[in-house]
Amino acid sequence: MLLAFGGSLIVSLLSARAHLEAQLSIKNADNASALALSLSLHNPDRATIELATMTLLDSKHYELIRVDDPEGHPIVERVGGVDHRDAPQWFERWLPIHATPGQAKINNAWQQVGTVTVVSHNHLAYATLWSSVWPTIAAMTFACLVGGSLGAIILGRLKSPLQAVIDQATAIQSIFRRVR
Repeated sequence: MLLAFGGSLIVSLLSARAHLEAQLSIKNADNASALALSLSLHNPDRATIELATMTLLDSKHYELIRVDDPEGHPIVERVGGVDHRDAPQWFERWLPIHATPGQAKINNAWQQVGTVTVVSHNHLAYATLWSSVWPTIAAMTFACLVGGSLGAIILGRLKSPLQAVIDQATAIQSIFRRVR
């Protein structure tokens, strides 16, 4: 039961982590596309780009927002910090979440102005994963206790007839020893 419990917990956590990584990657791509489209609709000068990146970074959902020129040199790069963590650091080390950064091209008419790169903070994904650990452990512990109890009851019922057979065999053996 403990082996099934541990295996189920690991599979559940890895599956949830893969789902959260995919969702973060999609979010990164969508937000990079939205920012690039917004900048492409206006005349994307340095001030407009800085204002747009700062506005998006103020939401505190992003770890990095960078805009590079067509040659790959940074025009604007902003890094956001995390105010708090809802999951312990050891948990984050054991189950690292690596989402793909979102990238999109900024165009002005037919000319490429730059590339937007967006990386979301993964602290909300860790908080979700961490909060799902406890209900999973509780459910699996309950299942182990019920399964173990049922197994003990079944083995107890099987044990008494088997013990009777053993007692009978021992009695027959002792009779044959006395006869010899």
